[in-house]
Amino acid sequence: MVTNELLGFTNVPMAVWIDEDGMLVRPAELASIEVSPLRDAPIPEDMDDRIKMMLQQIKKFPGDPEGYLAAIHDWVEHGAASRFALAPDEVVARSAPRDADKARAVACFELGQELFRREGQDAAVPWWREAHRLDRGNWAFKRQAWTLVTTAEGQPPDLIQGPNDVYEGNWLDDVLVLGAENYYPQPSL
Repeated sequence: MVTNELLGFTNVPMAVWIDEDGMLVRPAELASIEVSPLRDAPIPEDMDDRIKMMLQQIKKFPGDPEGYLAAIHDWVEHGAASRFALAPDEVVARSAPRDADKARAVACFELGQELFRREGQDAAVPWWREAHRLDRGNWAFKRQAWTLVTTAEGQPPDLIQGPNDVYEGNWLDDVLVLGAENYYPQPSL
């Protein structure tokens, strides 16, 4: 069975830096201080071809956990004088405000979530499709919808998120188009 840990998805948490005065000194960013165990793990030859391709793509994900950890240490040592602590205007500039379509996409996605809980997948799908249309680059929306449509009732989440008849695209095919090196936006240190 392929698990979340095997695919390495738990190794990229969100980070926010907040100083002792409660001020943000770095906005929310995908960052890790650990190297994914998949980076150097061999890929078994007898594995399903699609899973092999997924693991090959995951190995291409960018990241600099050592550099990010060093930046944290620098901030701890130097505080506001750290070159990694940002001024308030830079925090705001890097916080990626949402345009109207992205804001609507969030609303559609959340409405789909609520309908999924109350009425089931069929009620949620149109709203999730609309969220995908409005914010094509949002992997969280896609992965949630793909997982729910490809996971059998009572089974653990399907992290393969393969082709399906409900949504355009799927994880592997979309990553191949995007390029694995572009999957996670890297913190600008």
